[in-house]
Amino acid sequence: MKQQHWCGMTPRTGTVLSGVFTIMATDMYLIFEQKYIRSGNCSVINATDQGGSAPINQLFICWSWNIVLFLSSITITIIISCFLLYSVYAQVYQGLVIYVFWILFYEAMNIVLQILTNGNSNIREVRITRWFGLVSRILMHCFWIFFVTTYAYIIYKSQSQGKRISYNRRISTGKEEFLLRKQKITRFTRHYHE
Repeated sequence: MKQQHWCGMTPRTGTVLSGVFTIMATDMYLIFEQKYIRSGNCSVINATDQGGSAPINQLFICWSWNIVLFLSSITITIIISCFLLYSVYAQVYQGLVIYVFWILFYEAMNIVLQILTNGNSNIREVRITRWFGLVSRILMHCFWIFFVTTYAYIIYKSQSQGKRISYNRRISTGKEEFLLRKQKITRFTRHYHE
């Protein structure tokens, strides 16, 4: 069967590049966003606000660096990306599915944090640059997720067909095949005893 190519890559190559892209994009995100996420003044939380959502928003803004660091850094996204690379090597489709769901959750959390921390920067160009970086990263993740889901489907189909073929082979041994195998075994044992 001839492998399909999209953008000059096979699904396996695209999946490997997806993991590498996620590791690099996560590191770059931590480097570039650190200043703007950490710059919120959290020493005093204004408890006099009557709105119910204002304290929750302030809490998210104050803890946004810790949330981003937890989601992005060594803890989760890097580990899941490395697990993706291992899953490609070992052909484990569950690892690829976990990666897809994690990236969707990760980017949704980044959109929420971007909306909440957007007011921290007073310079309009900085806000535009931050949004451009987020949107371009999300679009690239959508591009790579196509390869990951395609390769997960290929692995799933090949594993399910392999199980079916081996199962059918065990059942399809007829009486004639059994007698031929038995004769070979008895000839070998007679020859061995002589």
